[in-house]
Amino acid sequence: MAHKVIDLHCDSVFNLMAGKDLRQELSGVHVDLPRLKAGGVGLQVFAAYVPARTANAFNYAAERLVTIEAFAGSDDALALAENAAEVRAIMGAGKIGIMCAVENGLAIENSLEKLEKLRRRKVRIMTLVHSDHLVWAASCTGTGYFYPGDGQSPELKRGKYPGLSVFGEQVLDAMNDLGIIPDLSHSSVECFWAVINRSKKPVIASHSCAHSLCGSARNLDDDQLKALGDSGGLVGVNFFSAFLSEPYRLAYEKSKGQGDSSINVPWTIIADHIDHIVKIAGEDTAALGSDFDGISAAPEGVTGSDFYPQLEDELRRRGYSEESIEKIFSKNFLRVLEDWD
Repeated sequence: MAHKVIDLHCDSVFNLMAGKDLRQELSGVHVDLPRLKAGGVGLQVFAAYVPARTANAFNYAAERLVTIEAFAGSDDALALAENAAEVRAIMGAGKIGIMCAVENGLAIENSLEKLEKLRRRKVRIMTLVHSDHLVWAASCTGTGYFYPGDGQSPELKRGKYPGLSVFGEQVLDAMNDLGIIPDLSHSSVECFWAVINRSKKPVIASHSCAHSLCGSARNLDDDQLKALGDSGGLVGVNFFSAFLSEPYRLAYEKSKGQGDSSINVPWTIIADHIDHIVKIAGEDTAALGSDFDGISAAPEGVTGSDFYPQLEDELRRRGYSEESIEKIFSKNFLRVLEDWD
């Protein structure tokens, strides 16, 4: 493994909250310390996921952030990382950085003060919305009406989603000021464009794929990919089979989330999505966001964080230079992070 990996999204906090010791090699998980070492991972972003409509969402997120921080301090091979300089130092020392993210802006409970508290807890990335609309941001999979709660956008009450309410714009502005990177995975198309057009700094989609290759609502179309590239942002390719493979997606949606084990999804399809992102938006726009431990089906041969050497060899086989691979694996995100430090 020649290049260190930065993985922009995992849901392994589920396993930590269940009491699993991820310092040990475990069965049935994607991310543990032996796998991180075997995969050459230099930074793993852990998301404190908050399910839609969670009561006391801020405390729910905070409890998971405490657990992530504890894991980062539980072994000499690990270290909590907050900025690009720390990530580089940790990677240079041969250790694995752990960075805190929050998945679902529900966690701020419509409070800019609570957003600031998350930043003080070393949160550097926040996925704006998840599977259902917030009062201030629209989801790509949300249902029902989207009420802004700030009284400024009555058209939303007729079911029209502009993406961000007036308060949502205030949240985005505050994130720019605080240094919390907006993550547009799960955002509606309208929300995506509202953020792209307003943010003063480059934004990310931490765990999404290319819509042209797989038509999931969670994936980004070519115009979105190009906009991310033009603005200096990036997209981390998700390893979920239903976001990678169109036949698998169709079977997954038809079966209402059960999938179809008879459909083979080769692991090389991950490189196909990287190829497409690079073709449309340039090599500075591609990154990795596995969604490990949050996906129900990975492509054949993807066992977890130990998979990355295979991907490195495949990109090399496809003609990517060592410099390009390093960009996709780590340098693109470090560039974005530096813009937000």
